[in-house]
Amino acid sequence: MILGLSNVSLAIEGRKVIRDLSWEVKEGENWVLVGQNGAGKTTLLGILNGYRWPSAGRATVLGKDFGSFDLRDLRRKIGFVSSYISDWIPEEEKVIDVVVSGRYASIKLWKNPPPEELAFANRLLRRVGCGRYEGAKFGKLSQGERQRVIIARALMARPRLMALDEPCAGLDLPGREKFLSTIARVAESGSPTMIYVTHRIEEIPAGFTHALLLREGRVTAKGRIEQVLNSRNLSRCFQVPITVRKWRNRYYALVDD
Repeated sequence: MILGLSNVSLAIEGRKVIRDLSWEVKEGENWVLVGQNGAGKTTLLGILNGYRWPSAGRATVLGKDFGSFDLRDLRRKIGFVSSYISDWIPEEEKVIDVVVSGRYASIKLWKNPPPEELAFANRLLRRVGCGRYEGAKFGKLSQGERQRVIIARALMARPRLMALDEPCAGLDLPGREKFLSTIARVAESGSPTMIYVTHRIEEIPAGFTHALLLREGRVTAKGRIEQVLNSRNLSRCFQVPITVRKWRNRYYALVDD
């Protein structure tokens, strides 16, 4: 079991953001978490990353119950990808150093890494299609290239779980499609287990096996992706009439007039 939430609720400043939510993620599954802005998606990621503590219910991440282990150790075992991570990284930082820093859950490197870590970082950069940028400055990359480097950084610690929070924000169409192809390759490799947060159905990469739909902090549907991402469930989740189409292992949502 990678993640287990049982009747979890979370209140922030007196307002319930997550409501009586139960959810299990098993090793080898890749989940997409879908909902409108404000549905509680990012808050739910905060719980599994150990940055939010449930107000009620039980949370188990990577086989350990909350309250029984050091959350800092948990965070080192979870890769995290988000568009805003790029804003934290100094523009003059070398790309290879950005990737290696993921091994230490830091933003900058404070010591010279051993040769084996540099070699692994190089392999990861090639895996995400950025091998030629090893010695480049991070600030010289396009937004899409930065996001692919952030994926390599997240994989550097060999995590069992990788969480991606609206990772396509700010990407243009070509950059988005290159990024999604990279995520699809990671998903289809079978490791790590991934949880991908989005409110845009067309940004779900191929290779994801399950979906959870969230509205106002409550689960409206969950299960195998082909059973969950349909017109009825998405219309209920977004509260507008939606028609869902699938093409080349990608989903597309059309709002009906």
